Amino acid sequence: MFGYWDALYFIYAFLIGLVISYLLMKWAEKVSTGTRRAGDGTKIYISGEDQDKVIPHFEHLRGHFTGRHVMWGLIRGTHRMFLVFRREHTGLLTDYVAYLLLTVAIVLGALVIGG
Repeated sequence: MFGYWDALYFIYAFLIGLVISYLLMKWAEKVSTGTRRAGDGTKIYISGEDQDKVIPHFEHLRGHFTGRHVMWGLIRGTHRMFLVFRREHTGLLTDYVAYLLLTVAIVLGALVIGG
C-alpha cells in the first residue's frame, strides 16, 4: 500500500472529509448562538464584538472587526506565560544567546539520552 499512489483512496478520504465537515457545520449551526437569522437579517457575532457598534479610536472601521476579540481566548489562556516572558525580556543579546544555548543543550541532552 505504501509503495504506490491510489486515486481511489484519495477520493475515499476526500469524501469522508467532506461528510465530516458537513456534519460539523450542521452541528455548529445548531448549537451556536452567534448568527442572527431573524429580524434585520444575518448578523455576525465574533467573541462579543458587535459589528454595528462603533469601537473607540476605530470609528473608520465601522462594520469591520479589529481582531481585538477574535483572539481573546488565546490571549486570556496564555496571559500568565506572557507575563513571565515579559519579565525575562531584557533586550540584551547575551541573555538571548544564553537562552538559545540552554535550549540547544536540553535538546541535545534529550537526543543523547533518548538515543
